[in-house]
Amino acid sequence: MNLWKFSKRNMIHFFMILLMLPIVFMIIWLFVSSVYNYNSGRFSWVNWQFLTRSFELEGISFPIIWPIVMNTVVFGLLITVIDLLVAIPAAYAFSRLNFFGKGFALKFLFIMGSFPGITLLITSFFIMMYLGLLNTVFAVVVLSAAGMIPWHVYILKGFFDEVSWDLEFSGMIDGCSRFKCLYQIILPNMLSGISAIAIYAFMGAYGEWLLIKLFIFDNTKLTLAGYLAKVIFTDDDKVTNIGLITAIGLFYTIPIGIFYLFTQSTMMKVTIGGSKGV
Repeated sequence: MNLWKFSKRNMIHFFMILLMLPIVFMIIWLFVSSVYNYNSGRFSWVNWQFLTRSFELEGISFPIIWPIVMNTVVFGLLITVIDLLVAIPAAYAFSRLNFFGKGFALKFLFIMGSFPGITLLITSFFIMMYLGLLNTVFAVVVLSAAGMIPWHVYILKGFFDEVSWDLEFSGMIDGCSRFKCLYQIILPNMLSGISAIAIYAFMGAYGEWLLIKLFIFDNTKLTLAGYLAKVIFTDDDKVTNIGLITAIGLFYTIPIGIFYLFTQSTMMKVTIGGSKGV
């Protein structure tokens, strides 16, 4: 029996390592391509110039990377805060309250979460143009958060469903209002779910590039994903500087990899509409 458990564990580790190999090779290739010139056969750090100064590519000026990093952090935090401020009370209402059209609203929420957001881009573009919000971070934050909220409400509802009604009733007997029960009793019992949703929201914001490319025209307002996309698509016909692209791509990949290592235990607890348990 012990031998079977040992063999099973080794097999799991073997397949996990096997699945990770393409990612490891990709990272190694990114690094080598960013510092090695295949034409001259020499190593150089010239492709990492974006760390210390602005640069120009195909006639387009790109700023130094650090303000872009700050834009990314602020962008991610804004979307995360908006997502939680809307998703938590909405999920609570769907879980705890009975109101007319609740079943229809839940189905509509599920459909909205499944609806491909790219089909709404043209309408969104004209709405933002009419409101004068093109080339503003606010427009991208609103659209990005709106795309995440339906799924996150659906997931958080599952966490609310798992919190016992007895806890809430006990709080009300002691004189707590519904709002006080929510933030003093219920939310502390579902911190893992809230943390997971916050992580998903931040990672979704970190990887957002299409909305950035379509709605942001000023390169100083880009996020890391948008910055990389702009560098790749400076020329529509060809990739102009593979070394520079791989250097920025590696710089973009490292933070999210580190972030995932520290948050994977929280993310693994979540399934659609609830938690896996510990």
